[in-house]
Amino acid sequence: MASGYSGFIIDLDGCTYIGERLTEGAKEALDKLERLGVKVLFLTNNSGYTSEDYSMKLKRLGIDWSPEEILTSGEAASKYILARSGKSKILAVTGRGFKEYCRRMGHEVLPLARWAEAKYLVVGHDREISYEKLKAGLRAVLSGAEFIATNTDKTFPAPDGLEPGAGAIVASFKEMTGVDPIVIGKPSRIIMEMALERLGMKPEEVLVVGDRIETDIMAGKNIGSDTALVLTGVSKLDEVKGLDESLKPTYVADNLLKLVELIYP
Repeated sequence: MASGYSGFIIDLDGCTYIGERLTEGAKEALDKLERLGVKVLFLTNNSGYTSEDYSMKLKRLGIDWSPEEILTSGEAASKYILARSGKSKILAVTGRGFKEYCRRMGHEVLPLARWAEAKYLVVGHDREISYEKLKAGLRAVLSGAEFIATNTDKTFPAPDGLEPGAGAIVASFKEMTGVDPIVIGKPSRIIMEMALERLGMKPEEVLVVGDRIETDIMAGKNIGSDTALVLTGVSKLDEVKGLDESLKPTYVADNLLKLVELIYP
C-alpha cells in the first residue's frame, strides 16, 4: 500500500519542528515527498496561531509552504461552529489564532463580562489563562453555552522540555462543569474529515504522521488511514511496545526523513 499514498497529513510541533528548530531530516523528507509528487497537508492541534503564521514560520526555517496547505484546530473549530449554528457569539479561552478565524468567519468573540450571551465556550491553548477566564467560562456553560475544545493535548513540546497543553485547561472546565466538550482537534474525526476534504483524498490514500500516540496516531486510526509515529517529540518507543496490536502505528521511525526513506527506499 505504501507506494499508493497520494498524500501525507503531517503534524507540526514535535514532528516537523520544535520551537525554532526543524527536527532532524525534516526538510530533506519534505523535499523528497515533493519530488515524488506526494501532496502534504500540515495539521496542527495548536489553535494559537493562523495558517499564515505557520507558513511564515516554516519559511523562516527553510520550508516554503502555503497557508492553504496548513490546517489548524482553531480554523477547524470556527468552521465547525459556522456550519452548525451560523455566525455565533463565542466566549473564547484560547490564543489569538482561533479568535482571528472567528473574525474572518463573522463570529462575535465576547469580552469576559458578556459571558451570559455566549452560545459557545471554546477552550484551547491559552498562555494567558486566568481566574477571571475560568470564572466566565464556568458561568457561560452553566447558563447553557455549548462547550467546545480545540484540542485536548495534555502537554506541549518546547525546546527546553514539556509545557502544559490545552488539555490541562480543558480539564479544568470539564471538572468544574461536569460537561464533556465537543473536541475538534486530533484525534477527533471532525478535523480529520476537514483535512481529507482539503486534500481531496480518501482515508486509504493518505498516511497520518505525528509524534503523539493518543492524538496523531489515534486520529489516523479513527478515519481508517495508515499511521506513522516519529520519535522526535512526545511519544517514545517504549510506549509503542506496550500497545495492543490494533493500536500500534503502521510505521515507527526516528524522524521524518527516516520515515520517508523507509516507505520510499
